[in-house]
Amino acid sequence: MQTDTFTYKSYALDESRRSVAFSYALNHDGKSYDFTETLTFPVALPENESIERALRGLHLALGVSYFKIFVPPALIHPYEMDADEAAFWNQVWEHGLGEFLYVNKLSKDRLATFQPQSGQALPLASPTGVKHGALLGIGGGKDSVVAGETLKQVISELEGFVMATGEQLGQTQSVAQVMGIALHVVERRLDPQLLVVQESPGAYKGHVPISLIFGLVGTVLAIASDKRYVVVGNEASASTPRIEWNESSVNHQWSKSFEFEQQLQRYVHRYIDPATTYFSAIRRLSSVAVAKVFAQYPDYFEVFTSDNYVFRIDPGRRPNSRWSLESPKSLSSFILLSPWLAETDLARIFGSNFLDEASLEPLFLRLIGLEGEPPLDCVGTVEELRLSLGLAYQQNKYRDAALTKIAEQRGVFQQALLAEATEALLRPADDSAIPAELASSIDTILADQVKA
Repeated sequence: MQTDTFTYKSYALDESRRSVAFSYALNHDGKSYDFTETLTFPVALPENESIERALRGLHLALGVSYFKIFVPPALIHPYEMDADEAAFWNQVWEHGLGEFLYVNKLSKDRLATFQPQSGQALPLASPTGVKHGALLGIGGGKDSVVAGETLKQVISELEGFVMATGEQLGQTQSVAQVMGIALHVVERRLDPQLLVVQESPGAYKGHVPISLIFGLVGTVLAIASDKRYVVVGNEASASTPRIEWNESSVNHQWSKSFEFEQQLQRYVHRYIDPATTYFSAIRRLSSVAVAKVFAQYPDYFEVFTSDNYVFRIDPGRRPNSRWSLESPKSLSSFILLSPWLAETDLARIFGSNFLDEASLEPLFLRLIGLEGEPPLDCVGTVEELRLSLGLAYQQNKYRDAALTKIAEQRGVFQQALLAEATEALLRPADDSAIPAELASSIDTILADQVKA
């Protein structure tokens, strides 16, 4: 019987050196499927060893979307790979696909593994000239706003980038304009067969470690534009798993976690370009602290959004505005911002009082840990959301709102503990991978803003 396999075939640049086609093959149950995904960069990619190393890494990373359709037991690729690199990719597969395994009730033993092997050798890393400036990944939410406004005070040459699936940019262009920086758009075109084949009998769907792909896309762009840093806005709370299952922790945000940040930073230095550094500028802040700092930037109130549904591939499934009642992130963001903004500002931002939407009760109870499983989304932790609700309640905000009354009836507001909990969640965390030459300046700026 033929073994099901997933094969990394090749990648190729077009004549302009702006578009890169990444090719894969999937064999399952006697059938063969060929896939090609394309990334189009806003600049021509130079011909150098670091670019080739970065595209090799992207080829491996992008394959996860096609591998997961049938989760075949064997991986085939043409690249030379040592034991440390194989261990990196196996970690990415196991933890980055943790939610996917949980949702589909699959054991992690189902995952194929990378092994050390000979093959196409990595191009030797060539010496690079002095690099300046940073590329900031912009998602259009409060995290990237806080990261960007902080970096502007530290780095003179700051530009933004976004990876757009199709034409959808969400609010990233508007946020970049308010920030006063250029935005580079990398266009991602999934193979159209993906949406068809994943509807086949026995196929699987689910979350992939998209921030891994985002980070490597930023690395390619940084090398092409001689930028020294690839920066994201991932806060401390992203490292917190929400579900324990099958002797494993399931974290929707694993590829935004501190563990992953450290791993990708090391991977880029060792296997791509030692002169390019990936890091999060706001890793030491909780979601509560990020919300407090963001509230100090009113110029963004009319343009930002933390609702991921605006990035849905299908235009018909995107919300008509910046926020949607069905999105856990919208309700989470409303709650996190409620202690730090006036009710009039919250109404201007969200268009309605989300805490008075009775239809959101089931989601609300899941978010604050009273019923059901926590949403698998980039939302505040139970502790962060309960604290934010308690602070708003203490300030006499939304006391008559439907969801506030439910929280009150369920004993969520423990006013005696608010001061201690607030101090704990506004205190900077120890974890940080910020380069030494930037750490002191960034830490000082953020600490001052959290205290303000």
